[in-house]
Amino acid sequence: MNIHGSSSMKSVNQAMYQFITFFLTTIIALCHWTMGAYLKGVQGYNIPLILFGILCGGSGSKKSAPIRMVKEACEAVEILDGIPMKKSSLNASVNMESLCCELEQQSNLLQLWDELAVFLGIFGSTRMDRAAYDRGLMCEFYSPTGIVRRQLVSRHNVMIKPRLNIVAAGHPKRTIECLTGQYLKEGNEDGLFNRFLIAIAYKHRPNRESIAANDKVPKLPHLFFLTRKLHRNIEEYSYSDDAKQFVHDIIYNYDILSSDKSNDDDFLASCYQKSMERIERLSLVLHVFKTSSRRLFDLVNVVSSFGVLNEQFKLICAEQQLNEADHLIDYDTCFRASLLTKYYLNQTKILGGYDPINDHIFSHTKDNNGIPEAEVKHIKEYIEKHPSDRLLLSSLPANLKRKISKDQYLVILRQMEEEGRGKVEETNNTTGPKAILFTKTKKTTDHLNEASSTINSNQ
Repeated sequence: MNIHGSSSMKSVNQAMYQFITFFLTTIIALCHWTMGAYLKGVQGYNIPLILFGILCGGSGSKKSAPIRMVKEACEAVEILDGIPMKKSSLNASVNMESLCCELEQQSNLLQLWDELAVFLGIFGSTRMDRAAYDRGLMCEFYSPTGIVRRQLVSRHNVMIKPRLNIVAAGHPKRTIECLTGQYLKEGNEDGLFNRFLIAIAYKHRPNRESIAANDKVPKLPHLFFLTRKLHRNIEEYSYSDDAKQFVHDIIYNYDILSSDKSNDDDFLASCYQKSMERIERLSLVLHVFKTSSRRLFDLVNVVSSFGVLNEQFKLICAEQQLNEADHLIDYDTCFRASLLTKYYLNQTKILGGYDPINDHIFSHTKDNNGIPEAEVKHIKEYIEKHPSDRLLLSSLPANLKRKISKDQYLVILRQMEEEGRGKVEETNNTTGPKAILFTKTKKTTDHLNEASSTINSNQ
């Protein structure tokens, strides 16, 4: 019974992780098809519907599949809408010059990168010292003003209300380096990658079963196409009264946390600051998702087949329009957005090396010169239980020395010396290199036994 239960739970977890990565890719693409919609924020600012995201996972975790599915769906939307390939809004600029030129031609672009490393290549691709400038411009695309200018020697770019949504798939090591700034010489001081929502993909056993396509169920292309048609004009959304108060309180709490961390930890302060923007953007995209999905499923009895996009579906969507109630975001949507915000915040904290509950830095390698705490404990226990009181470093078995250098061993032996467990010395060899010797401190019971034997012999 327990075996079946654990197997069932494992299957549920696998499906959940697949859904998490697919969901993030979908909502970022959905932002793109709202065609410049914005939210009247709780602080009176116009919040653009722009999201950046990373699918983080190792080889074989199928993080590329959601990007491929969303890309194919977006291409189908453009084909049905008669958009020529030369004017496609799916962008793959290899440098910042190209990206700015594309945003100057059309202000609404979507970047789908199957590899995070390729996306990172656009920063400073002409000169290394311009990488910080390029990242700073990308930060401006996340929260753009009405006009974004970029002056060059030969010409200048003028981008009118640019809207750039990005999703990339990356390995954990590279993702962590982006967050912590380890791969940058000057560090990630601009906080660009703190703006990215991160979903974790896990590798799991392949499933032999395949689900047959059901043409009675709407697909991603239908969702994106209907969303585009509902946003023929630039739509403005707002909160209901109770939703506005709820989001206001959440933002205030994040603002306090950011202020408290600002003098101690720039990484955490930046994470909390970006969460103030995320909750509003996630509230809006969840609301759009809900509105478009309801409209789409209302068409189930009207549309004969949800196979490939066709002219029949295009004509049906031409009659769809948003009403006044569709522009109001309710409390329930904002509450769910707050949970999503917390989830994405925790992913960023964990990958940055922090405990998401108390914000403490994980200490599994602290003061051990990079050696995991469990391995240090194992080595100390082995030395203490060894029958010999005097141990040469060279005499330790190969399985203990396999991953640890001599210098790292000395750190552990010095710790044991400070703990009163022994003394580190060098042998008195007159020829050849001197060896490291660790002499264990005799335990209290050994001293008592020696004293007892001495007393008995005297008597």
